[in-house]
Amino acid sequence: MRRTFAICRTGFSGLRYAKTFKTHAVTYSLPTARHASSACWNCQKLGKHMICAECGCLQDVDNSTNYFTLLNFPVKFSLQAPELTQRFRQLQAQVHPDKYSNKTVREQTNSADWSSLVNKAYKTLSVPLERGQYMLQLEGEQMPQDNSALNATFLMAMMERNEEVEEAADSDALDKLSAQLSQEQEAKAQKLTAQFEANDLAAVKQTLVEMKYLQSIQSSIKKKQQQLMSS
Repeated sequence: MRRTFAICRTGFSGLRYAKTFKTHAVTYSLPTARHASSACWNCQKLGKHMICAECGCLQDVDNSTNYFTLLNFPVKFSLQAPELTQRFRQLQAQVHPDKYSNKTVREQTNSADWSSLVNKAYKTLSVPLERGQYMLQLEGEQMPQDNSALNATFLMAMMERNEEVEEAADSDALDKLSAQLSQEQEAKAQKLTAQFEANDLAAVKQTLVEMKYLQSIQSSIKKKQQQLMSS
């Protein structure tokens, strides 16, 4: 019996024979998809690529893919936000469901799955707190769920900040406090860069918990601002 398979090359936008493409002189390598089976579901060609180098079909999603690998970054806390956004857009353009609307049902499903994973990876890596937590997970560690990693001085300062939010009578006071918190978050993100490079995971956990507290207060500020606007 003759074996047949779908032709997936049509309209493949320059990715027919290679797993790289160029946009504005930037060469971007598509990530490797690691599956239980390394053979393409369509042509059975051996390989572990997101897009089959032989027939051009989009492969099944691998949800265990490292987010840094997916967006072609080394696993390190420090990264350039503009470059991250550029790579996200490049990759999203390759797997977006609109591009696969006339493809096979399996590719349409794979496209939606890859697009969702790319979005999730970008959102995680673009936020310092989320990026730090994700890197901890890659090390097999978790951020503490309580304040055991914090010292009394920091906790007292957070209590005072919460009181400032509650007592704020106008948006100007809240805006000033929010700006201060943003500066503190940036400073702690810089600390995380050094702590991850030193592989000081205990210090990383403490800094992440502190950042989460600051984020919580910023959320309280937004709620208070909404209350003032509606009153």
